[in-house]
Amino acid sequence: MASYRRQQVSPYLLFFIITSSQIGVGVLGFQRLIAQDAGYDAWISVIIAGFFVNAVVWFMYKMLTKAQGDIIDAHKQFFGNIIGSILSLVILIYYLILAISVLRLYIEIVQVWMFPSISTWLLSSIILLLCYYIVSGGFRVVVGIAFLSGIFTALLWALLFHLPHKYIHMDNILPILDHSFKDLLLSAKKSIYTMAGFEILLMVFPFIRNGNSSQKYAQWGIAFSTLVFTLSAYTTFLLLSEKQIEHVIWARLYIAKLIHFPFLERFEYILISSFLIKVISILALLLWSSSRGLKLIFKWKQKYTLILISVISFIVCQLLETRYQINVFTDYTSRISLYIFYIYIPLFSILFMIMKSGKVK
Repeated sequence: MASYRRQQVSPYLLFFIITSSQIGVGVLGFQRLIAQDAGYDAWISVIIAGFFVNAVVWFMYKMLTKAQGDIIDAHKQFFGNIIGSILSLVILIYYLILAISVLRLYIEIVQVWMFPSISTWLLSSIILLLCYYIVSGGFRVVVGIAFLSGIFTALLWALLFHLPHKYIHMDNILPILDHSFKDLLLSAKKSIYTMAGFEILLMVFPFIRNGNSSQKYAQWGIAFSTLVFTLSAYTTFLLLSEKQIEHVIWARLYIAKLIHFPFLERFEYILISSFLIKVISILALLLWSSSRGLKLIFKWKQKYTLILISVISFIVCQLLETRYQINVFTDYTSRISLYIFYIYIPLFSILFMIMKSGKVK
């Protein structure tokens, strides 16, 4: 990791990298999905999912510390150059798929809530050009945007939790633990897409100064994101009935319509517009991770790999036209995340640590 020393950032910035990559457009509407299995107990499922993410990050750190590099280095050390590169390429493709999903979901929200006639190609091209400009500036610029996004997240959610008291029904969440543990686990599984984003740790680890001892900042970042998701679900259930949640796609935007200030109307418009910095931060981190990974595997210049994945993202966004297509794409993204990061990465981490201990050649 000595070769990355000039580009490395302070360990505490990992907190902002994690929170910025996790808290995205999914938080605006995940309440409907998790409530399908666990009802009003679904906020407990978010906490359970958060513990799973903490455990996965612990495994990642064990593996990356032993590898003294990123996931590409770990794969090559364990599987060799060819197989290791193929497996790393799968993870890089996932980063790209997640970036496309985030971009298309945000564009859909803008089209539904603000500008129904705006073209997908216009908005996607503007956002991707901004992301290209940011990523071209290097990893420090990307982290700077993540830092600003993290500060913005704290301020934004402080406003969002300013709830209209006359609509609150405390009896909605009672009785607590009214569902089985199986239902809670099924609900936690559906929050995987919302909790996604922490996976970029596999690529950014070499760029964190004293990365071996920076795990506490990553874990705090996961804990903060889990807290935001839990409060978001909990407060949503206080305001909306189960029937309302079932039919409202973006529950937090619906609630934002109820928020009124003496000097401000249509708070949801401001929320959607302000969320652009969140989306750009997530996309910049994902596009940087995938473009750098392609650079390391194929020995291409990063600006060329960045152009390639930006063009692919633009094209795929145009192909996702209907809500059904976007839902299917998001669902497949969630499944890929489950198999790779909740099953494969912990297993691979265990095998990698055994290999590095010298017990297995």
